Amino acid sequence: MNTIKLAIPILLFGLVGPALAASPACERKEVEIKNQIQHAKENNNMHRVRGLEKALSQVQAHCTDAALIKDKKEDIAEQQEDIDELLEEIQQKQSEGQYDKVQKLERKLGREREELQSLQHELKELEA
Repeated sequence: MNTIKLAIPILLFGLVGPALAASPACERKEVEIKNQIQHAKENNNMHRVRGLEKALSQVQAHCTDAALIKDKKEDIAEQQEDIDELLEEIQQKQSEGQYDKVQKLERKLGREREELQSLQHELKELEA
């Protein structure tokens, strides 16, 4: 009886597991990782190959569009927090008259905003 209780979830997951990886976003993620594995092999970077193969098996086992979207939204929120902190720091440096630091921070702010736009674009692709 106990073996039947164990076998049923295993069989059901065996049927659901491939469906999880069949989502378009997960397939793209798989392809990206496989390309990175190929590149690492071409450069004889076996340590990276092993890490990427682990990542690939995790994607194949657990990837869902919903999880990817959730992760991307978290990345966007973190990026927005970084931008907000930079804006506060810029205001502080302006009030202190440290205009050389303001210019440096504004360049960094530009890079952070570009990264935010990139993350937002990736999210739109996932949601499409």
